[in-house]
Amino acid sequence: MTPQQSILIVQTPGVVRANLAAALRAEGLRVSEADDLLAGGRLLSEEAPDGLVTEIRLADGTGAELIARAAAREDAPVIVALADKPETRETVVALRSGALDVLERPCAPERVLATLQPALLERARRMHRKKNEARAGTPQRPSIVGESPAIKHVLEQVARAAAAVDTTVLIQGDSGTGKELVARAIHCDGRRGERPFMAINCAALNESLLEAELFGYEKGAFTGAMGTGRKGLFEAADGGTVFLDEIGEMSAGLQAKLLRVLQENSFKRVGGTSDVAVDIRIIAATNRDLWEEVLSSRFRKDLYFRLNVLPVRMPTLVERREDIAPMAQHFLEHFARALRKPVQGLSAEARRMLEEHTWPGNVRELRNVCEYAVIVCDGVQVEPRHLALAEPVPMEKATPVAPVENNTTLALRDRTLRSMEVELIRVVLEETRFNIARASRELGINRSTLYNKMKDYGLCREERRELKVGV
Repeated sequence: MTPQQSILIVQTPGVVRANLAAALRAEGLRVSEADDLLAGGRLLSEEAPDGLVTEIRLADGTGAELIARAAAREDAPVIVALADKPETRETVVALRSGALDVLERPCAPERVLATLQPALLERARRMHRKKNEARAGTPQRPSIVGESPAIKHVLEQVARAAAAVDTTVLIQGDSGTGKELVARAIHCDGRRGERPFMAINCAALNESLLEAELFGYEKGAFTGAMGTGRKGLFEAADGGTVFLDEIGEMSAGLQAKLLRVLQENSFKRVGGTSDVAVDIRIIAATNRDLWEEVLSSRFRKDLYFRLNVLPVRMPTLVERREDIAPMAQHFLEHFARALRKPVQGLSAEARRMLEEHTWPGNVRELRNVCEYAVIVCDGVQVEPRHLALAEPVPMEKATPVAPVENNTTLALRDRTLRSMEVELIRVVLEETRFNIARASRELGINRSTLYNKMKDYGLCREERRELKVGV
């Protein structure tokens, strides 16, 4: 979170609100406070906050109204709602209206912070990208690193797809191979490159939420629907591209509606009766064998053929081993700049280890390994001791991580995210001699989040000489 970010709290006056406001200000945030829906709506319009924390039940109305108004803004804030019983219908309405999460009252300020922090960071990055793209007049084309025959073939397909500006593209490949990267390249290289690129993960939302996100909804389409209705991604991307990631997870009902969009270039909003015409290109991606899904009756055959007009297959990292070293160098330079570290490249042995690794996580795993190496590297060159390349171990078989023998050697026993996070926090705490302020800055998280993680992982101050980790 950055000092420039602001939070609007709409809550009944009292000690609870005062404590929350104080905790947010302690994190460097500007805080505005309102007692009810009327005052909250006025401050929302005047100040355009980065985050909104509101009770669902307010003295003069329901917080869902305020949530819907906030979510409809082009610069929509991160929204967290507070409720006495989160399992009620009011919670469903709040989430459908645009809330990130609904927390049960009474709620500790630390929990609100933990919910807000990552979302505020992502929002700041998104807003920064939008400003850069607006300044440049066109979305930024991602760089695709590599000279292997496999990736050259992909680049040839990208050029072919970019030239066919209206043709539907289906990108298939394992997780972490860079399917969205290729989709963005196709969009940016084509005639639609100056128009919007809208991406959504079909596996991240349930059927009703995904339908509302894609098609939008009319006023009164469901309880809590905002008063003026809302455009979906298809309308927002008019003239541009919609990227549907994990298309194989889409329900049968939505598959039928998507087919109509592809056939007729029109659709109806949720709760609507009029057709909405759009000019969009659809690029879909999946890590499944979609034809096998068709044969198993889990995916519509007619939709498959509509999507698979121009297929692109993403190779695994093992299929393009000659690209591993150049890609690693690219990632190392990127993270060295971002983290202000003097890392310049790989030693010969570290390069050999990367090229011989099996890479079950593909390019995403390589990127994470390089970020980790830059964080722990104590010089200008990444050595084998800086590489966390152990094969994945199931959680139930994972062994506890051995204590770190020094500040630069990380003896990871498994590759679960939890164990890696435990070990990274352990190293930073040791390097900073348990200076929480310094450690939180090094880790890029706030102090309250670090305290919570230390408590969860058993990394207490009393244990600084012999840390014990249960993973």
